[in-house]
Amino acid sequence: MEAADKTRAASRWLGITAPRGMARGMGLGLALSAATVAVGSEVAAGPAAVAPGDARAAVARAAERITAGQPAEAVDALREATLAVWSAAPLDLVMVSQATGQAEGYRDYEPREQGPYPAGEPLHLYIEPIGLQYEFAEGVYSMGLAADFLVLNGEGTILGGQRNFADFPFTFHVPSTAVYMTASFQTEGLPPADYLLQLTVRDTIGGGSVTRDVPFSITEP
Repeated sequence: MEAADKTRAASRWLGITAPRGMARGMGLGLALSAATVAVGSEVAAGPAAVAPGDARAAVARAAERITAGQPAEAVDALREATLAVWSAAPLDLVMVSQATGQAEGYRDYEPREQGPYPAGEPLHLYIEPIGLQYEFAEGVYSMGLAADFLVLNGEGTILGGQRNFADFPFTFHVPSTAVYMTASFQTEGLPPADYLLQLTVRDTIGGGSVTRDVPFSITEP
């Protein structure tokens, strides 16, 4: 198939003229989870980034409880400190891994060996962020993630994409950093070629965003 024909075929598959149809055509399946682990927080109410000084203070409080021989309180303080340090970090994706299927939970997935995708094999991604800001009010922690994507061919031509193909606010009642996202893209009908999936994840509370490129290839089935 000529390059121009491949581009036209990929464009039809991606449904550029019908953004809403792209999600259906690509068979997007998404999940977001924030694991709950413990109780106790000293986080102030309101949406704000945790300053590095606050993170250091949270770590110091945990150390004080350990020194005082208060193991249960120290564990709670360590969880609060972990969230404070995690949230104070610049927004980033610490893991964007191709998987053999949908993740069952936080870091509960099977990595896929590197190599091309036979046409029809879904592209599964396990995505793990760091540096999300949060709100704390009435004993509830709130965070939010949204995601956009673009698909480009080997020449850098944008074949399609969709903003807000995922938009997930979520809450939990204890400090936790076990946040992940899993996305699946169907490859059936995509012509054999090299492609680039450009994934952008946005913090809907903090307002930051981070983009990661995921190259993949399609071969004949």
